[in-house]
Amino acid sequence: MARLPSLETLRIFAVAARHLSFTKAADELHLTQSAISHRVRALEIELGTPLFTRLTRRIELTRAGRALAQRVNQAVGDIARAVADLNPCGTAARLTVTMGPSVASRLLVPRLPQFLAHNPDIGLQLISDPQLIDLRAAGVDFAIRFGRGTYPGYAVTKLMQDFVFPVCSPDLMARHGRVHTPDALLKLPLLHDSSTESDGSGSDWRSWLDHVGGPNAACLEGQRFSDARLVIEAAVHGLGVALARASLVTDHLANGTLICPLRHVAPTAFAYYLVGQSEAASLDKVVRFSGWLQAEAAAMAAEIESLGLHAVNIPMPGRGGETVEFSDVHAA
Repeated sequence: MARLPSLETLRIFAVAARHLSFTKAADELHLTQSAISHRVRALEIELGTPLFTRLTRRIELTRAGRALAQRVNQAVGDIARAVADLNPCGTAARLTVTMGPSVASRLLVPRLPQFLAHNPDIGLQLISDPQLIDLRAAGVDFAIRFGRGTYPGYAVTKLMQDFVFPVCSPDLMARHGRVHTPDALLKLPLLHDSSTESDGSGSDWRSWLDHVGGPNAACLEGQRFSDARLVIEAAVHGLGVALARASLVTDHLANGTLICPLRHVAPTAFAYYLVGQSEAASLDKVVRFSGWLQAEAAAMAAEIESLGLHAVNIPMPGRGGETVEFSDVHAA
């Protein structure tokens, strides 16, 4: 019987196969691109067959590479199910979920008591990490991601769309007075989530202005923060006007700690997705968490709609007059 390659080498190959990029695999595994390339080359020599075709600026799986990637992923899934089946009777089933820090603190954690109350036999482990790690290699059941929904090799469920609009504290609005146009809003202190300015999510001030018809307005001044949590807290404390995702500020809008100074709403380019291992989709803990989260997402979407006093239609420039309907969320 031929000697099996090491599991670590097979894991590296599987990640490179999923990304079709040694560079992206290196980023995910916290290795160098050269290390990934050398490990894959050594595996090819050990197996006696090429697994990738190296092109000028990309790589492609060979027929042997595709077959091996499929089998490795299947084997990892079998191992995951076998480990899950070893769970002793009467002990909690462990469910591991990873997500970005803002989603963890603002969206998921406040809703967890309900899930845990109805599922006392599940022990939950939350990992707050903005990077999409190799779920199989890390033994992670789910990732909740705000993105485009393209996660090759995984089962992906769309949870909900999101929207952005300006928010600020009532005290800030009282100090500066009401605003009626984007230009007037931009004269107030602005708060920026620097992580959104180049991620393509459409959650930054420049994207919002392009959507609502102020593409030439200046919007770069103001304080900057590394993630949405900090921007929202800064807005609550009256430091300025933040551009917030609706999903992350429903509680503040409901209790009045934040208001919407201008009823100009833009849809984000990203949406929320639940990403999991397709081979583990039938596990009881996976089915229960997935079903609960989808129900919570639907309830959250309804909650966002209920915050408004009436619907507002906002023109979308360059899209043939298409509009997005949204609610006036406690407009000042």
